[in-house]
Amino acid sequence: MAPKRKNPRKPVKNEEDNLMQRVCANKRERQRTKELNDAFSILRKIIPSMPSDKMSKIHTLRIASDYIRFLDQMKRDDCKLFGVDIFDEKGGYGLQTSFNIWRGSHGLTQSSGSSNIMSPIGIPAPMPCSIPHMNYYMGGYVMKPEYMDNGVNPADLPQWQQ
Repeated sequence: MAPKRKNPRKPVKNEEDNLMQRVCANKRERQRTKELNDAFSILRKIIPSMPSDKMSKIHTLRIASDYIRFLDQMKRDDCKLFGVDIFDEKGGYGLQTSFNIWRGSHGLTQSSGSSNIMSPIGIPAPMPCSIPHMNYYMGGYVMKPEYMDNGVNPADLPQWQQ
């Protein structure tokens, strides 16, 4: 005869134990949600965005993904955007503006037109942008024709000065 097995079922809990377990699970879930929301809040402050961006969680992740690709491309291209160096002696690297130009030209996480550019911490960036040969105009980006000799194709950029 085979030995008897112990009952694999857990002992029946009373209502008070079930309630306590549910309260603890709810508390853990609220804490997890708070930590996730805090992380998204930090990410929204770090990644460049425009005022017209609807910074939902999914949009924030998409912009962050695009920004990583942009930074990788800047590293590969020696900090040049469309053949133009994004470093300015006075303003340093114009990553915010450069990213928004790059983003618009690639059709990535585009937002509707905007008249202001926001810095990564949400403060309006000074205009004109810190890329020496670029100007900001009427909510879009334009490049002056005199700087067109560097091989940039006008059709590749979002908007051109007439």
